[in-house]
Amino acid sequence: MNAIAVEDLVKQFDEKRAVDQVSFGITEGELLVLVGPSGCGKTTTLRLLAGLEPATGGEIRFGDKVVNEIRPKDRNVAMVFQDYAIFPHMTVFENIAYGLRSRRTPRRTVRERVPEAAKTFRIEHLLERKPRQLSGGERQRVALSRAMVRHASLYLYDEPLSNLDAQLRYQAREDILTLHREKRKPTVYVTHDQAEAMALGDRIAVMNAGKIQQIGTGPELYDTPHNLFVAYFIGTPSINLFELELEAAPDRDNGIVATGGGVALNLHPDMTERMRRHLGRKVKVGVRPEHLHVPRMAPFEVTDDNTLRGIVNLVEPTAAGSTVYLSTAEQTDFVATFKVRLPTSYLDQEVPLGVDMSKVHIFDAESGESLSGKA
Repeated sequence: MNAIAVEDLVKQFDEKRAVDQVSFGITEGELLVLVGPSGCGKTTTLRLLAGLEPATGGEIRFGDKVVNEIRPKDRNVAMVFQDYAIFPHMTVFENIAYGLRSRRTPRRTVRERVPEAAKTFRIEHLLERKPRQLSGGERQRVALSRAMVRHASLYLYDEPLSNLDAQLRYQAREDILTLHREKRKPTVYVTHDQAEAMALGDRIAVMNAGKIQQIGTGPELYDTPHNLFVAYFIGTPSINLFELELEAAPDRDNGIVATGGGVALNLHPDMTERMRRHLGRKVKVGVRPEHLHVPRMAPFEVTDDNTLRGIVNLVEPTAAGSTVYLSTAEQTDFVATFKVRLPTSYLDQEVPLGVDMSKVHIFDAESGESLSGKA
């Protein structure tokens, strides 16, 4: 049974529908991440859950209880904001204790819980300081400590790491997971960073234009995207997309080739039957950068049927190897990632790359919906 259930949630601002028929459930102890570009409706959804915005339509349930008309302070929700929302005139102790005191928690309980929470996030030595004396990472941990002292029904995070530098983000992720493991309560986390979503979420809901595009685990979203938006948004570097046409392969029984703009890729036998009804159709073929291989190092046989040729425009060294930016003869840009360092002598040279055709994705060129059956 879902601890939190959202059904057909709508939020209208004048002419703009910020949240459009959003539905999802969260089980007890689950961390759900809402991820998507700016303006997609993820923060508005979070504010609707907290009661900070009234819903235009739909229903929000905590357990069996509909909470649409219940005031924020009565929903028993703990929220960590992007700007931390800590009071500059209060000490760290007073900031952490604020939520407890506003609910008239006994002083003895406050004195017990605040130091315990501060110790969890390594700020017990800062309890008498004011926020101006703290670093950004320390302020973040004050906000997390304030959430920890609460026994809330739902924990909400609104892009809490966006103001931290890259090094502090990794530690802050661990702190958030520490809090989640401690409470084991339903949690909704909002971010625009898909890598952050993959690292934190038990499940991830990808949003765009006020709608949920797909909900699943990180590997599910990456390996079986339902549409072009999910495929392109999840993964770094983003998936390569080639606009091609499906045709019967002239030199192969029952084979299908995706062709156009100097590219010709024969579909994997496992995919040909389900794609036969789409012959003659314009499609977008998606290839992940890591599924392009130097022929002599490919874990499959590379032939003309699964080779993509590209001119090397840029070689970018990485800690794990290199990211290579290429373009076809028809000026379609694409990216490949390798676990080896490619010498810069390849710049401006045309190179062949083997495509792992068992892992390509095929989408309708107009609707963007998956055709390849991977969804």
